[in-house]
Amino acid sequence: MLLQKQILIVEDNSLNREMLVEILKEQYSILEAENGQEALDILRRCGDSIALILLDVMMPVMDGFTFLDQMKADENFSLIPVIVTTQSSDEDDEVAALSHGATDFVPKPYRPQVILHRVASIINLRETAAMVNQLQYDLLTGLYSKEFFYQKVREKLQQNSDKKYTIICSNIENFKLYNDTFGVKAGDRLLCEIADSFRNKVGINGICGRFSADRFICLQERTDCTYTEGNSVNTFSFQEKNVIMKWGIYEITDDSISVEQMCDRAMLVVDSIKGRYNRHYAVYDDEFRSKLLREQAITEVMEEALQTGQFVVYLQPKYSLNDDFLAGAEALVRWIHPEWGFMSPGEFIPLFEKNGFITRLDQYVWKQVCALLQDWQKRGYPSLPVSVNMSRADIYQSDLIEFLMGLVKEYEIDPALLHLELTESAYTENPEQIISTVEQLRKIGFVIEMDDFGSGYSSLNMLNQMKIDVLKLDMKFIQNETAKPVDQGILRFIVELARWMNLSVVAEGVETREQLEHLRMIGCDYVQGYFFSKPLPCAEFEKLLEMEISQYTALSKDNWKYGSNMQSVLVVDEDAEYRENIRKTFEGQYRVLEVSNTSDALTCMRDMEQGIVSVVILSMALQKNSAFSFLKTIRQDPLLWRIPVLATICRGENLDESILNLDMDDFLCKSHPFQDLGRRVRRLMGISAFLERERLLQDEACRDYLTGLLNRRGFFNTIDAMRNEDLPLALYLFDLDDLKKINDRYGHDVGDELLCFFGDLLRQNTREGDILCRYGGDEFIVVLRRITPVETIQRKGNEICRGLREWEFSAGFHTTCSCGIALCGLEELPSAELIKRADVALYKAKKGKKGGCCLWKEEEMNEYEV
Repeated sequence: MLLQKQILIVEDNSLNREMLVEILKEQYSILEAENGQEALDILRRCGDSIALILLDVMMPVMDGFTFLDQMKADENFSLIPVIVTTQSSDEDDEVAALSHGATDFVPKPYRPQVILHRVASIINLRETAAMVNQLQYDLLTGLYSKEFFYQKVREKLQQNSDKKYTIICSNIENFKLYNDTFGVKAGDRLLCEIADSFRNKVGINGICGRFSADRFICLQERTDCTYTEGNSVNTFSFQEKNVIMKWGIYEITDDSISVEQMCDRAMLVVDSIKGRYNRHYAVYDDEFRSKLLREQAITEVMEEALQTGQFVVYLQPKYSLNDDFLAGAEALVRWIHPEWGFMSPGEFIPLFEKNGFITRLDQYVWKQVCALLQDWQKRGYPSLPVSVNMSRADIYQSDLIEFLMGLVKEYEIDPALLHLELTESAYTENPEQIISTVEQLRKIGFVIEMDDFGSGYSSLNMLNQMKIDVLKLDMKFIQNETAKPVDQGILRFIVELARWMNLSVVAEGVETREQLEHLRMIGCDYVQGYFFSKPLPCAEFEKLLEMEISQYTALSKDNWKYGSNMQSVLVVDEDAEYRENIRKTFEGQYRVLEVSNTSDALTCMRDMEQGIVSVVILSMALQKNSAFSFLKTIRQDPLLWRIPVLATICRGENLDESILNLDMDDFLCKSHPFQDLGRRVRRLMGISAFLERERLLQDEACRDYLTGLLNRRGFFNTIDAMRNEDLPLALYLFDLDDLKKINDRYGHDVGDELLCFFGDLLRQNTREGDILCRYGGDEFIVVLRRITPVETIQRKGNEICRGLREWEFSAGFHTTCSCGIALCGLEELPSAELIKRADVALYKAKKGKKGGCCLWKEEEMNEYEV
């Protein structure tokens, strides 16, 4: 049974009250009052339940007009409708009643049907208005609701088309945490305070709305388009200083865009800075729109990219610090798009994590790695483990364990070869689920690595609760900590803690020898980073693996006694007994070469038939300070400077400043235990191997990845090392005339074919000692050493231009190149000025007719210089 609506009858005449009660009692619940004061008392007790008031004007104690004034002044009762009843039919009395806030006016004597219809109509109107009000206004803050905000903004923009407006959206950082910490009531107070701040800021000419829990939005007239600290959004203020607000700003410049879309843009841009420290506002601009469009374009093609094999697995080598050999790899995904080319993982991985596609991509990578591990087994390669990333989204997949078990069974590999990398931040989000999942995976046999340890979420409780196998230190953490002394910083503590917990430690991001040695000294197990190798395509990684296998075979114990590839230790010392002790110490491990003076030492080091010397043990007590000159000589020799040197001094001899300033790799007093010498030599052997890898990496950094020629960096390094015996020389600057058109018409693959062909053409038409460089884009430089006369120089340039002109490419086109030539005689070494001259000559060649050569001559070139 529905409750009856309640009506308050305020009438001093008991007969009139009884008549009204009789008319209304069947449909309504009735309350009665004899005067205005008594009616106010009833309102204060049960005003929330009163739907309407029937009020007489003329009453004792408090008349009807006074009652109306007091009632309407109280916001708790002001919306209750009031029908005034009076015997007077004077129009002035009716106007007076309405002016005091009455809703309607009925005369006496009462007509029952009129009373019933008016009461029902007014109650219905009030309830309808209340429902509309609930739809239009937010109940907590009183700001406009979302739909009504849209409507008011549309009206405002149509009425003021000549004015400029801005939409500002706000968000409270971690509002749910605020509610959880201080309570829902405190959260509601905060929201009301923010709403008041909005109203005060925008004033009567602005429009404010609340879209959701902590998301507010307003329309504000724009007078200053610059949003910096201290103006615009930062002038919104409230008492809760520990609350962080984020602001998204959209400047309305296009009236054709819907209001809903304008608000969406403001909300999109505020979402883009959530969680970003010290970033409080963001403006929706062309750059942000381009980013969104780029993300949309990536999203549209990601499925096709996965199906067509555009995602490629690269492997970054991982080395053991125990024996300095290859110990595994980390699988990294690269996206090579047919039109966009090589895409940075930093561009698409965060997007895939956000839209959920990362799970599909991870599964694809896992499958590719399992197939690779199976292939290595069939080819007889060592069983190297490969680490693969497992994102936090993968943890929530109900079939994760079944999927991984299916993979290792399908490809018949040991689960221990597939290392699963988890970021420690995943633990902070759902620790119970990740602990359970990791426990099940470890029982099956998978090795679990905790990635990015030290990135900011590190928790000893996490290590205690979640059983893992490998701790992988964050790259930035490594870079910061290895700059500190070995006995300081937290890095040593973490490694010792891992050792106590039976965890292996991997350090990623190792870029320098100093970092490597620091990690070796504190007991780190494995390392990876650009000091050793960048991530490699699988084919290149396999070549590295084969080289490591070959090196390991050469150094195996079967070969150490008699093998020609055996590593050698050169002992330079006048003390024959000391040399003999060293020989005995390293018997069966290294070939020990013994000399008593530095002259014989240099001969031995340069004699390749003796094998490459890996470490020199040098006595600083040699006669006539010859050790000092010996060190200086080998450090200046490009074939010898990388060989590590361990200096020995006699017992009691002080290390004076001259010795300390020498370029030594280690020092040792001759009273040392020979086991200590063995440990130090093994460490220096590792340095020697890594120095060679460093040289290869430096060489690679100087090469153009596409053509294999020198790049600009390599070119200038080579030019700086040139000597007078390289003179005279000629510098050719070639420009491929139509590369951009070819790329646009036939695609970048064909353009790359042209670049590679031209690189090969240069090799075919030059000598081994000449310098070949891809200077940038479509420009190439050739330097011919020791060349004369001018006719020969010009003929060589024309031969190269003709070779390109006559070649027909696979796409069925011909193209040309132009060339500028500058000469360098015996009186000057080449410099950047030589390139400028060749560039001026190239400009003249292209100005005349493309496809030819032009030689720089000072008297002819002034008019072309810019």
